[in-house]
Amino acid sequence: MEITQIQDAYIGLMQLFATFFVGNVLLLWMMFRGVSNAYIYGANNFGKTLHTIMSLCIVSFFAGTYSNITSTVNNWAYALSESGEELNGALQLFVESTGATEYVTSSLIPSDPIGIVFILAILVGLIGGMWTSPAPKE
Repeated sequence: MEITQIQDAYIGLMQLFATFFVGNVLLLWMMFRGVSNAYIYGANNFGKTLHTIMSLCIVSFFAGTYSNITSTVNNWAYALSESGEELNGALQLFVESTGATEYVTSSLIPSDPIGIVFILAILVGLIGGMWTSPAPKE
């Protein structure tokens, strides 16, 4: 596979992931807005349970998108390094800074510690924030 084919495939995938990422940000904003409304107006147990289920689904969707992006970047860098062609300065720097040594698959658990902390912080903020909100006001 030529480098231009690898680049075209990579650009297409990143555009798709960018669209998913924007959707994820909107969904997370809506869920955090729900936590804010729960503190303003109160929430009953049904609403808290429904919010928890939706939060788990949205955060798993976010984690999957995050993991797909990181694995795609890794796999693109590894494909470039294995292409056998001479890479220009920017591509060579990209391959070296990525440090890809093999192809990887994505999973719901991020491969980097900062990603894990980020996902857990979102979960604690959404679920913990909802369950500590007051009861509905009369």
